[in-house]
Amino acid sequence: MPPQPWILLPRVEPSQALRDAVGGHPLVAQLLAQRKIDTPQMAIPFLDIAAYTPAPPTALVGLERAAHTLFDAIRRGEKILVWGDFDVDGQTSTTLLVAALRELAAPENVRYHVPNRFREGHGIRPAKLNELLGDPGFSPNLLLTCDTGIADGEGIGTAKEAGLTVVVTDHHDLPAEFADSEPGAAPPCAESADLAGVHSVRRADAIVNPKFLRGDDPLRTLPGVGVAYKLVQQLYDLAGEPDGAAQFLDLVALGIVADVAEQLHDTRYLLQLGLNKLRNTKRVGLKALMHTARIAPDSVDAQSIGFQIGPRMNALGRLDDATVAVELLTTDDAVRAGQLAARMERLNNERRLLTSQITQTAFDMLERDSALLDFNAIVLANPNWHAGIVGIVASRLVEEYHLPTVLLCSPPGEPARGSARSTPGVDIGAAIAACSELLLQHGGHVGAAGLRLDASQINRFRRELSRQVERHRLDAGPEGLHIDAELSFGELDLGLAEQVGRLAPFGNGNLAPRFMSRALTVVQDRRIGRDGAHRRLLLKVGQERGQEVLWWRSAEAELPNGPVDIAYTLGTNEYRGERKLQLTLEALRRTEDSTGAPVAVAGRPNAARDYIHDLRRESVAVSDLPAFDSAFWYAEGSRLGDVPFSSRLDAVSAAAGRPLVLWSSPPSPELLRWLLDTLDPSEIYLVGRDTAESQLDLVLKEVAGMAKWSMGAGSGEGRPGAAHDGLLPVARLAARIGATEAIVRHALLWLEQKGILQVRTWEGPGIARVNPGDGRVRDDSERTLVQTTLKELLAETRAYRRFFQRAQLNALGLDASVPGAS
Repeated sequence: MPPQPWILLPRVEPSQALRDAVGGHPLVAQLLAQRKIDTPQMAIPFLDIAAYTPAPPTALVGLERAAHTLFDAIRRGEKILVWGDFDVDGQTSTTLLVAALRELAAPENVRYHVPNRFREGHGIRPAKLNELLGDPGFSPNLLLTCDTGIADGEGIGTAKEAGLTVVVTDHHDLPAEFADSEPGAAPPCAESADLAGVHSVRRADAIVNPKFLRGDDPLRTLPGVGVAYKLVQQLYDLAGEPDGAAQFLDLVALGIVADVAEQLHDTRYLLQLGLNKLRNTKRVGLKALMHTARIAPDSVDAQSIGFQIGPRMNALGRLDDATVAVELLTTDDAVRAGQLAARMERLNNERRLLTSQITQTAFDMLERDSALLDFNAIVLANPNWHAGIVGIVASRLVEEYHLPTVLLCSPPGEPARGSARSTPGVDIGAAIAACSELLLQHGGHVGAAGLRLDASQINRFRRELSRQVERHRLDAGPEGLHIDAELSFGELDLGLAEQVGRLAPFGNGNLAPRFMSRALTVVQDRRIGRDGAHRRLLLKVGQERGQEVLWWRSAEAELPNGPVDIAYTLGTNEYRGERKLQLTLEALRRTEDSTGAPVAVAGRPNAARDYIHDLRRESVAVSDLPAFDSAFWYAEGSRLGDVPFSSRLDAVSAAAGRPLVLWSSPPSPELLRWLLDTLDPSEIYLVGRDTAESQLDLVLKEVAGMAKWSMGAGSGEGRPGAAHDGLLPVARLAARIGATEAIVRHALLWLEQKGILQVRTWEGPGIARVNPGDGRVRDDSERTLVQTTLKELLAETRAYRRFFQRAQLNALGLDASVPGAS
């Protein structure tokens, strides 16, 4: 896949009034102005929650009617059934409403139901509702939905026919039956007699959904838990306890972040309050969950919710019963809370394993049938996939192939159902809705959707979706890595990071600012993490003090020769009481000759002088290509024949400007970009033979042999292990077998799990020190996870090689328009 261009956003000069109002470092005012928060009246409430005036709950159309309907039911002692949803937004919404209603009413008058993803799916299923209504121990008078209901006409009709009062609270897009609703007007709730026997959401007694508001309304971006909180605020106000709802703000923060809600206006305000509440939460369940996730409660932020707490809660809805989450968040029993948190931890580990397995299968399918990549969207189906995991894997494929992706679980004899994820430039919800004649059910929004269809229609759906994706492309602006500002490396310090942190919390609608610095020297490159998958670079300019930069999942990235430019975010890190500056690297490239704005990524050939000869589909002999002494021949792997072994390692010392013969298919796009960047070739001869092994058993055999050599009694010239000290250069081994370094590292981990060797330490960048193993096979589950990840990495490599051998030149990051390109 081609590298992203770097796009430095135009600098917006803040007004003097904005600078004076904001104070602190002038960069803060500049960043606010670039985000169109360009007046003191807008900026001060954004930065200071005490200065923000939230909209009253009654500004949500339909909420006052809903609150009075509920409050009257509470005073009459009626029984209330809360119907939620199984994602984190639904879990927190359900918990909030149940806890509040049990405090305002008799606890025994409130029950809840969270649908099971696999037996019921989203929404109100009439069969399940009738089952609950038939319970002689609890006969509800009122049905209250949260994070669901706006598209459940059949379920609401069933409830009304049973004589229940129905209150709907939701935040999802409005169905077609509300297409004639006037923005800002009260939701049209009909008298039951008007629609008797009709399946319609309009039969509800009250409907609250921010999507009834105008597009610019500050409440329109509320997630389900935000809507539930506003309703509870009004209930406590009616009860004469206007401050009573504040106890639930910690739940609101969880739901906002986990649902990736747009963090603007009231949603941002509630998140800011909620994070403060979460850091001092009294909920024993949340304390237990944070303990298992190894999070210090007083340092919880949006990032720890999004990457640690949220996935553990989501694992319940994906693999088990999300009802457990409501119990965890409402229990006062510390022992029970610990048990439930441990259960969630186990499920999260299982979720990781299943994700790896399904990802591997998906890559294998695309490798076997590369024609599946010829459409505008990837559509894959498998009878054995887990319906709760396919959405996660779809996101992974979007990252890899830059195509909208739909993954379907298709058990024999049942409808196929699954999830879709999109690229920034495609409204996947609208594209799927346009295929509705082929579908049994669908719903979603711009970035994600769910659907169900007859398995016999999958191929037809793939073709139709490809057409609809083309029709539903969005004007998302220029694609690339958007950079907010360029900073001098020497001015970075803890104080600046804290100033930038004034714009937090960061997330959807308020992304963390991204900066760049130029012409840096790499002083140190150190691998970190158990498997060496991450790096910590020490960078500096001239004689200035160096800065450490954390680079996640960077093991495969090749550092270019000479000075580099980096794109990064600024943050802080606290360890053992010491607060330090932390830079997190997002992209790196060789410093360009020009000092202008970065609009092209390093490694892309210069169309004015580079010539590309595409010979991938031709029968080419070695003698047809430039002589070995005039060209650099990239050739890696175990099936090279008479071709000289010129690997990525040889490129480091090779003279730039020579022709480049890509005889072998590289194992990753990162390596291809690095070769182009390092060699700066005058011509490119694209052959792309598959010369490397990528089957698990053969790769393990190669890695085990090299590791044994490094620990053995004898070695030959140029081979690792010559010093008999167990040092194993991973990069050299990866080049020898034509693999990525990640494959070699995971192969070493697998051999360690089998007791064949022991990885003692990582000595600098890409060098492992190994000892003979003890022969003892380690824990089965961990070994299975390592093997699954290794298979996934191999599948990625095979898929990329297939892509490399057939893709258009511009898709490879090469310019097909230059003279001589075939």
